[in-house]
Amino acid sequence: MSVRVSAAGASARRESAAERSRAQTRARLLAAGRELLAERGLHGVTTHEVAARASVAAGTFYLHFRDKRELLRVIAAETIALLRERLDRATRSARGTREGVPAFCEALVAFAEEHRERVRILFSRDGDAAAVEADVLSELAASLAEARRQRIAAGEMPAGLDPDVLSQALVGMLARVVAWWVEDPSRASRETVAHTLARIQLFGTHPRPGLNLE
Repeated sequence: MSVRVSAAGASARRESAAERSRAQTRARLLAAGRELLAERGLHGVTTHEVAARASVAAGTFYLHFRDKRELLRVIAAETIALLRERLDRATRSARGTREGVPAFCEALVAFAEEHRERVRILFSRDGDAAAVEADVLSELAASLAEARRQRIAAGEMPAGLDPDVLSQALVGMLARVVAWWVEDPSRASRETVAHTLARIQLFGTHPRPGLNLE
């Protein structure tokens, strides 16, 4: 009996060690992929280069990903999950739009600053990544539209603007500005970028004279 238990325990430990090793290898491949894709774009990277950067055999890549486009999509999905968590956490306790919009913009720009590689990958000008970028923007827009519908239903926002159209417009603006800023953060301070994006959402690009923008 004890022999069988010991054998089962040893087998479980071997499986656990193998799972940890596999997870570590996958993590190294993802990290290498983020670095290379941010540097060169999807078109300029090969799976062999990703494997070499991760210090694994070339064939090991295909044990984890079908091709480099699947690697890109996994990185994109991870990034969206991280960004959503960050934005949700930042806006959860906000009281109304006047608090929620600045909190959203500050969290978005802070995320971009901390995860420049991920942002450069998602919003690169590499044509091969365009489909992934379109999927990411569509998902973000759908999430924003649903949040706005809920606020309209709760009476926290006016119902004069279509949530879908507005969300598409906002996501396009936010993605373009963040991608532009991440390429060269010396263009503006993080605070300036977040403040400007929030003011545009709250007051538009032509606020009426005398309006308190703070």
